[in-house]
Amino acid sequence: MNVQAQTHPQQMTITQRSGLPTYDGSIRIELSNRPVPYHISRCYPGELSEAECRRFSLSSCRLACMSLDVVRGRTPPQSLQHALSGPCIQRLETLSYLLENHLRTHQELKAKLCYLPAVPMLVYTTLVSPDTTETVVSLSVGKSTYWVTLVFRRSGSRWICTTADLG
Repeated sequence: MNVQAQTHPQQMTITQRSGLPTYDGSIRIELSNRPVPYHISRCYPGELSEAECRRFSLSSCRLACMSLDVVRGRTPPQSLQHALSGPCIQRLETLSYLLENHLRTHQELKAKLCYLPAVPMLVYTTLVSPDTTETVVSLSVGKSTYWVTLVFRRSGSRWICTTADLG
């Protein structure tokens, strides 16, 4: 029995895929002596105007700075009621309480963290869905760098921060 192998040419389809739509720019922040760069990417179809990108990046920077100020005991948590969910504010209050107790015995850390202003260095945002957005803001406090992750969820016509993770 003689079996011959037949070769069939495989059909190969090459699809050129484009990456996620991204938006890059910079914003001016009061405390920063240079423009703060931002990068925004989308995981769903749509477009953003330059003004929307700048507005969202600026709001994220302000909220990150204010969240850090709440944790450092410089700003009352109630000042963020319009932008943060109730559970998120409670977690910031708990972190503030824990940090305050820790800093009582670590005065050198208190001097580095609590007295200098938080200055935004960069903003990265991912628009996950039409109702969810995640942003990471790099903040400089003196010579230290801190990262703040913010998760926003749409509630009606407003964006509410449901997670503010500082580290």
